[in-house]
Amino acid sequence: MNNILLVEDDPSAKFAYRKILTREGYVVSYASDGAEGLALAKEKEFDVIVTDWLMPVMDGIELISKIRSEIKKQPIIILLTAVNSADAQKKAQFAGADEYLTKPIQLDLLIEKIENSIKKGATNVVKKPIIETRVVSNKTFYCAGIAASTGGPSTLIKYFGDLGKINNATFLIVLHGPEWMLKSFVKSLQEVTQMPVHPGITGVKIKPGNIYLAQGNKHMVLQEGTDILEQIDTPPENFVKPSADPLFRSIAKSFGKKSIGLVFTGMGKDGAIGCGYINATGGKVMVQDPKTAILPSMPKTVINLKMADRVVPLNNMAEELRKCLI
Repeated sequence: MNNILLVEDDPSAKFAYRKILTREGYVVSYASDGAEGLALAKEKEFDVIVTDWLMPVMDGIELISKIRSEIKKQPIIILLTAVNSADAQKKAQFAGADEYLTKPIQLDLLIEKIENSIKKGATNVVKKPIIETRVVSNKTFYCAGIAASTGGPSTLIKYFGDLGKINNATFLIVLHGPEWMLKSFVKSLQEVTQMPVHPGITGVKIKPGNIYLAQGNKHMVLQEGTDILEQIDTPPENFVKPSADPLFRSIAKSFGKKSIGLVFTGMGKDGAIGCGYINATGGKVMVQDPKTAILPSMPKTVINLKMADRVVPLNNMAEELRKCLI
């Protein structure tokens, strides 16, 4: 049974949300503003926090930021708001919200988002045998696949700001999130890096010194044995779409020993099995030290499966990658 904290200052909205959540079998606690919600989150572990944005004393964005920086066991956070703009969505994204829903809320959609987020956060992995495939090994540059989820936007901004310009590797990123967020993140990432940042769309030939970001609702992969991107509409993997696992598998097949897997902050297990494919072809796997991650479960899963060649604090990951590219 999952514990939910509902943070909402509107009594009628609070009553409606609480009624439907309780009916669905959740144990619901509630707070009337962000400060009260933060105090409760420090006293008790919650699986999910559903919070309004515009509230007295402490608003929802400040609450999310403080939870991400001050709470040890991180919950899933869903932000509810009547504010619907690109700037508002960007603020929520960088604060660390997992979902952004605009009011008036369809209660069945809220339940769906909660259920999907809980499934996504599961870290139990059935370790499947790695299927041997023919690997093309004549590449002249490296291909680094990157996986990130909750806390990913600010983490990747930090990482690429530290990394500088790399001329002998291309970077393919899977960041979990809705389509609007991924489109806006292309622009956000471009502001901190000298390397061109592109949406990862079908038919694009990847080039060293460039960054490609998977777009929403489809998986991004390399066409087998090639340097050409493809968007595929296959089912979600690890309850997410785009997922890092299909990307990592395709990188391993195309780049072999010149493939690199990087797993950053996030809930769930995405990227873990894909890292096995990279390892099996002689590539390298580096994960963010979970102690430095906003949400540690994604890198921790790779470590628990013994797939990580290097476990590195965020501040040192750019330097460690440069060592791999020598």
